[in-house]
Amino acid sequence: MAPDRFQRHLAVTLYGVALIALVLLLPDLSPRTQPGSGPVEAYRGRIERIATPPTDADSGLPPVPVATVTILDGPRAGRQVDAYLAGPSGSQDTSMYAAGQEVVVTITKTPDGSQDYIEVSDRWRLPALGILAMFCAIAVVVVGGWQGVRALVALGLTAVVILKVLLPLMVAGVPPVPLAVVTASGVTIVTILMTEGWRRSSLAAILGTTGALAITGLLAAISTAILGFTYTAGSDLAFLATPDGGGLDLRGILLAAIILGSVGVLDDVTVTQAVLVEELAGQGQLRGAALVRSAMGIGRSHIGATVNTLFLAYVGVGLPLLIVLMVSAQPSAAVLNDELIATEIVRTLIGSLGIVTAIPLTTFIAAPMVDPALDAGDRAGARRARTRVAAVVAVVVVLLLATSASSLLAPPRAPLATDTFDPSAVGGAGSSGVPLTDRGPTGPSEAPLDSVPPESGGAPTATPGNDLPLMDPGQPVPVDVDGATVGTVTVRLPRITAGPDASLKTVHVTVRYQATSTFPLTSGSWEILLGDGSEVSLEPTAGDEVLRTTLAAGDHLDIPLTGDIPAHATEAFVVYVDADTSTFLFAVPAE
Repeated sequence: MAPDRFQRHLAVTLYGVALIALVLLLPDLSPRTQPGSGPVEAYRGRIERIATPPTDADSGLPPVPVATVTILDGPRAGRQVDAYLAGPSGSQDTSMYAAGQEVVVTITKTPDGSQDYIEVSDRWRLPALGILAMFCAIAVVVVGGWQGVRALVALGLTAVVILKVLLPLMVAGVPPVPLAVVTASGVTIVTILMTEGWRRSSLAAILGTTGALAITGLLAAISTAILGFTYTAGSDLAFLATPDGGGLDLRGILLAAIILGSVGVLDDVTVTQAVLVEELAGQGQLRGAALVRSAMGIGRSHIGATVNTLFLAYVGVGLPLLIVLMVSAQPSAAVLNDELIATEIVRTLIGSLGIVTAIPLTTFIAAPMVDPALDAGDRAGARRARTRVAAVVAVVVVLLLATSASSLLAPPRAPLATDTFDPSAVGGAGSSGVPLTDRGPTGPSEAPLDSVPPESGGAPTATPGNDLPLMDPGQPVPVDVDGATVGTVTVRLPRITAGPDASLKTVHVTVRYQATSTFPLTSGSWEILLGDGSEVSLEPTAGDEVLRTTLAAGDHLDIPLTGDIPAHATEAFVVYVDADTSTFLFAVPAE
């Protein structure tokens, strides 16, 4: 390699490393936020030994494998705890555990705060991930040479900007869409300049990417507004509060996710297309309309391949969710209508439109930049070429400003309740240890309105209080029967969709029962508590007989439940009810 080329590559690499260091030296921009419901702590630990405790009644322990684990980090470092073995997401595939392994230990506070529920929930994988990342980096450098080194530095810069700047500012309440536009544009400029250098094709690729990015953002904003996405389905973001007490702009975060997700694909197609135009002009001596036609002919092949790749990428990410929804016995139309699935469909379609836009846009930008008049001293021709480029830059800037402003008109939202709420404020709903009143056997039953304080001035609402724990979706909650813990119950995928007619909405819930000893499912039932105090029973889609099952220690069972609520209902909570005392034990918000 020539010395001047080596020095140029080294200088660009060092500039990139200096930028990474500069971003890392920024002060912590993260605000202090309070996530919803009871705390769940997670630590790295090492299994010392695994044993099955005695099964006699005096032991007080369920007859399932228990590991003695030394916690290796956090405020509990050095302590040894006994933890139940469980696989990822509560599964009982525990055969992968052995003494000496490093694992993830989760500690869940029980609703009454009397004891901790400690579980080995997964293996510790970061060392293996680090080795894989190192292998990938070596492969990129070996094959890509200095271009690979510069690409890795650009990747590192992108990662630290997102982790150190973008995410903290989003959580702090900065509007997500303008922030994403600025970040994506900055990342695009730096990445292309670091990997391609300062060339005319680089400028064409930057303008093509930012222009297509702006169009993608506008299309995404229009689509999410028309489709009414809330971006709260199964997301803990709905519970986070910004420092000023407001809720995060969830629709803006969705738009920002679409914009950022499009940048990588757009970078690829625009750089390729800009270099292609430059090569056709330099090697093929093509100019004007002939150059555009030839470049677009190759670009069309790129569109077909990239759109299919984009679709498969999103299917791969959402495949587990698709399987869960399919086995829940919902009609295909209902599955496609689900917000989580519809969001991924919109991502795919908007990303495809961005690619389709980027190819011709970059081609039309790059073509005048290779105009011979720019190098031949033809002032009039050069002026025309520069005017066309300046016009494109102006249009791109206007589109970026319009995209940035697309979410600023959205009304502010309040976060969902993040602590607990008192169901007695809803009238007739029992708090922990308080019997329910006027419970209907199957359908909705109105609670007595005389339980609402006279000064409340209207219909009762579910407001924060201090009695009934409000849990996050996916958080396991221990269940006691006759004073002994028999296992946990977890509410998964709570969501609300269109009902059988215009007057109703349907709540879909999947609940998981996890047994640590003999667990009779008849010990509890599930209902929906509405903001006006009414209650609606949740029925299993597989029939009532499934709730008469008794699980043995170590077993688990997933049961889909549904219930119809009035279309005008604005708040709904999935509540677990003790069968013997008819009391609410905890609640999970349904979105």
